[in-house]
Amino acid sequence: MYTGAGPHPVGVATLVLGDEADGRLVEVWYPTSLEAVAGLETEQFDSGSVIPEAFRSLLPPELQSTVDTNAYRDARIVPDRYPVVIYSHGFGGHRNVAIFHTVHLASWGFVVASIEHTHRNLAAQTTGQARFDPDADRADIVDTLAALDAELMGVADVSRTGVIGHSAGSFTAIDALAVDSVLTAVSLSGGGPDSPAGHDKPVLVVAAELDEVVPVSTSSGLYETLTGPRRLVVLAGAGHNSFTDSCTQILAMGGLGALEPLLGAAQVARAEDGCTPEYANPDFTFAALNHLATSHFLTVLAGVDAPITPEFADRIGIGLADYREAG
Repeated sequence: MYTGAGPHPVGVATLVLGDEADGRLVEVWYPTSLEAVAGLETEQFDSGSVIPEAFRSLLPPELQSTVDTNAYRDARIVPDRYPVVIYSHGFGGHRNVAIFHTVHLASWGFVVASIEHTHRNLAAQTTGQARFDPDADRADIVDTLAALDAELMGVADVSRTGVIGHSAGSFTAIDALAVDSVLTAVSLSGGGPDSPAGHDKPVLVVAAELDEVVPVSTSSGLYETLTGPRRLVVLAGAGHNSFTDSCTQILAMGGLGALEPLLGAAQVARAEDGCTPEYANPDFTFAALNHLATSHFLTVLAGVDAPITPEFADRIGIGLADYREAG
């Protein structure tokens, strides 16, 4: 099982893609060593920092709390060679939307890069400017690989890359399989019959049973279009945002009803999807995602014997609404 942290302490750094004024940032987590982090303190992430300043004063303090990332800012890089995983967030997301998962992957021996897609991030959505732009997504992936190769030369093995994407990021992850060095993808609550071709590369499709933003049928549609080795895992009781850090905060608050005057009922319902008491506990959905993606990437990118079997769900304490594999 890969539900717990791996053997490596984790460092974190921020890279800039292109012109700094464009705000195209990439957060990078990487394996380091006990010696390299000795005497350092783990970074505390201010969740309110991703909210546009004009809205910050209107939000409850619980949504602007500080989270311990379990990663060490700018820790010394220890020379070694690690596969790469790129994380692509969904509409209204941001590069730090799933720190529980990105840090976890890095602890198991991956260089993990999470892109700030400025054309569809939280800032773009709150100002009504978010747009679906596959060309921009593809450029973000290619530019991130180039930046990792330049900045973490000898450590980030970009020839062994996987991409994981949530919601709109699922399209980005599958589309990235057209890049030669991208060997595999993981889709979280995304996809559909109009998704890009999978190029016969292995794909893990993870869906949430109660997802009303991207219904299970959409993820199943993606699975059915794929032609390479593929696996579909539908987590019982989970919702659309069961795979993001904000879920634990929303659950602790008892929902986001206080934000309806600001965001509207429809937007609040989308944000709460997966994060209120009627859904599976985020502790279980986080553990399931950590195990599934770590096993998948270790197998495909690192050549480790880490098979996924349905029994993982019983050991975690979460049900499976569907499980299929082929190819």
